[in-house]
Amino acid sequence: MQLVDFTSFEDIRAALGVSAEEIKDATLSLPLYVNRLRMDLESVSASTLTLHATLANVQPASQTEQQARFEIALQLFATYSVAKHLTISLPLFSPREITDGKASLSRYAQDPYRATIARVESEYDTLRQNLAAALAGAESVSAPTVSLRPWFSAVTPTPDPVTGV
Repeated sequence: MQLVDFTSFEDIRAALGVSAEEIKDATLSLPLYVNRLRMDLESVSASTLTLHATLANVQPASQTEQQARFEIALQLFATYSVAKHLTISLPLFSPREITDGKASLSRYAQDPYRATIARVESEYDTLRQNLAAALAGAESVSAPTVSLRPWFSAVTPTPDPVTGV
């Protein structure tokens, strides 16, 4: 399982309002974030990962509306799940000021990120509920039934008009 199977690094950075220089792709690729996402997905339902793996092999055009809605909800939830975990260290990796001449760097205290952290946590809670609802809808969809066309059928002969038999 990789993080990019569920969301993109750009989406995670956008949810936090940071740039690629502040959080590198290599940092987001750490097993810490993948494992945390796995735990969050399994806490929604044990079948979340199974359904996603099943739908990964289905062409988007042949997915039902409920299955497509589940995939969208999963992607959004995954983005905010990782972003929520990153809010713990948000003041540490997001600098307030970087100067080139004297190579100094100063960071914010917790207060400037209070609104961002609250927004990410609120979105996480909302998207968790949306994912659970979308999962229930996608699981209720049965596989399409295949109806076979009869190429041959039995018919009873009509009586012969000449002989009457």
